[in-house]
Amino acid sequence: MVRISFRYHILIYLLVLLPVTSCGPNYKVARTERQYEKRAEERRKEGERAMRQAKKRHVQMQSPETRQRMKQSRSKSNRMINNPRNKPFYVRWFNSIRGKR
Repeated sequence: MVRISFRYHILIYLLVLLPVTSCGPNYKVARTERQYEKRAEERRKEGERAMRQAKKRHVQMQSPETRQRMKQSRSKSNRMINNPRNKPFYVRWFNSIRGKR
């Protein structure tokens, strides 16, 4: 039987384990992705907060009569958006036909 040296065993062992370490998950990449997503979410929230403050400041600059008109138009718009009859007339026609069967 051929005697294999200790160095040869170590060399084979390292060559076998080399691909295992290179194919493993990269935790740093996952961490940086999470940090990037967190920063993007913070930027989005900051933008929304700035937009709300700008709208509030815009309303406060108006005269009381204009504020009242803005409030009325906003409530009318909300009623139109939430109206169940905001579908086109032809869709309502055919839905009513199916409902009567």
